[in-house]
Amino acid sequence: MSKEEFDIDKEIEKLARKTNVNMKKSENSFESRLKQLDKDIEKVSNRKIKEFDENKKLTSEYLSIDYKQDTIERYREKLKNI
Repeated sequence: MSKEEFDIDKEIEKLARKTNVNMKKSENSFESRLKQLDKDIEKVSNRKIKEFDENKKLTSEYLSIDYKQDTIERYREKLKNI
């Protein structure tokens, strides 16, 4: 066999190594994207939970306001004028 001829087994090995490297790179890229998506989902979920808690707190504060009778009468008068 001369230098110009190539060894099929060596070429197959080379291609297999390149393919394995490319597959590993793709797997790593895919894994990192999944991790980033998990982080983003967790962040959004925590934000929504926090907003819900704040809304719940504001609602409970609103419901706990104790209006005095004169305040209620004033509001009734204003509504009548409208």
